[in-house]
Amino acid sequence: MLAGVAAAAPLLAATVPAAKADIRPGQKEVLVLGAGMAGLTAALSLLRRGHKVTVIEFQNRIGGRLLSVPLMGGQFSEAGGGHFRSNMPYTLSYIRRFKLPILALNDGLPRYFVDGKTADGWNLADRPWPLTREERNVTLASSFNRYLFRAGLDTDTVLDATWPDAGALEALDDVTIGDLLRNHGASEAFCQLLSAHAGTFSVQAQALAAAPRFAYHFGSPALFRVQGGNNRLPMALANTIGIENIVLGEPVTEIDDNGPKIRVVTASGKAYSGDAVISTIPFSVLGDVKVNPGWSSGKLKMFQKMLWDKTVKVIAQTKSPVWLEQGAYGWPMAGGDRPWERVIDITGNEGGGYGNVFFYLNDKNAEAVLAHPRQSRADVVVKQFQQDMPSLLGDIVMTKSFAWSEQPWIKGSFGAMPLGGGWMIKEWLQPEGRIHFAGDFTTLKTGWVEGAIESGLRAARQVDPDAKAEGNPAIRQEKKS
Repeated sequence: MLAGVAAAAPLLAATVPAAKADIRPGQKEVLVLGAGMAGLTAALSLLRRGHKVTVIEFQNRIGGRLLSVPLMGGQFSEAGGGHFRSNMPYTLSYIRRFKLPILALNDGLPRYFVDGKTADGWNLADRPWPLTREERNVTLASSFNRYLFRAGLDTDTVLDATWPDAGALEALDDVTIGDLLRNHGASEAFCQLLSAHAGTFSVQAQALAAAPRFAYHFGSPALFRVQGGNNRLPMALANTIGIENIVLGEPVTEIDDNGPKIRVVTASGKAYSGDAVISTIPFSVLGDVKVNPGWSSGKLKMFQKMLWDKTVKVIAQTKSPVWLEQGAYGWPMAGGDRPWERVIDITGNEGGGYGNVFFYLNDKNAEAVLAHPRQSRADVVVKQFQQDMPSLLGDIVMTKSFAWSEQPWIKGSFGAMPLGGGWMIKEWLQPEGRIHFAGDFTTLKTGWVEGAIESGLRAARQVDPDAKAEGNPAIRQEKKS
């Protein structure tokens, strides 16, 4: 068994002509902090407009939380962002723009283990939990969408880049998604099943942030991955930007916004200057960066109050996807109130013949795994699962584990607002002097590539209102972003 994760690191050959940034009247020099999807999106859109852009990255790799893991037989798993859905127009337009091949995945038809009882997702007639009459004989997605409708929402509205409006913000700011569902007729048993399906943190999360998450899961059954690893997407952006415009392995230690140019200093003592900064540095570590003049009280409060999960992924490759024979598969393939939490089958139509899954652990389940030595974490989680569902995985040929809270450049995974944290929206939208903010955690689509792209474009448009996305995303989203 193997502990730890190695990324698929080599840069790809450029898939589109490199962006040009010739000197012209009105050109700005922009420093982008972070080479994840938000930073790369912002950088490329500004380069297309003729601005001079330098991307400064903490790590020695490109991609942020898109981190692909090579497995046996040419397969890849994902330590970070695992999939895309058909209701993500920006993400799919970038994949299409760079001509990246995709794999089709299965939406979840899981086996549940809740309150000591087991049932298969496909068997709607035999669910041994005290669901209400209207929750029986229908899927979780159908029931969830009905409750969302009763609350005056839908899976299209909550994904719009302009949501929430003032009314939704006031109504949902201090409400969890679980409370929202219960207030409109959902049973406790339904909420427990929903937690097993989407993760323990989902039902407990603030409704403003959780509604988009569920809208992605229950608004589209079409799932994709990039063949050869999702990390190929940021690599394609980086190659188009030009590697000469990206500096790796340079943690930012200081931002000085006092002079005629804003100045950024890195741990090695190198200094960069520009007319604007777009920071995608996670708030979990941005508060440690020395800033002159100091952060406003609102920004400091946001850095301190944002919640960061300790997500752990345990990757398992099996001899074959034997779960298909048992009628369980997809995102998720199994879910429960047990320490292993959820198992995600991302094999889809991937070649190689092996089965490809990962366990997705958050909150208390992640903390429990982190208490074990790194080399034994994967074994602990897999053993727990096999005790509950001994037949579902079959023969395991490889395991690896990866903990986001142990990455010094982020110290967590998802950055989300707490209850009553709607004021943060105004804070992350508002630049601080010449510093603009991006990153999926500066949207209600935290943890999603779509949110990262939206935020990068938003920050770029604050610098240059005519900055645009690559490709041809949905007109409604493009106009309103």
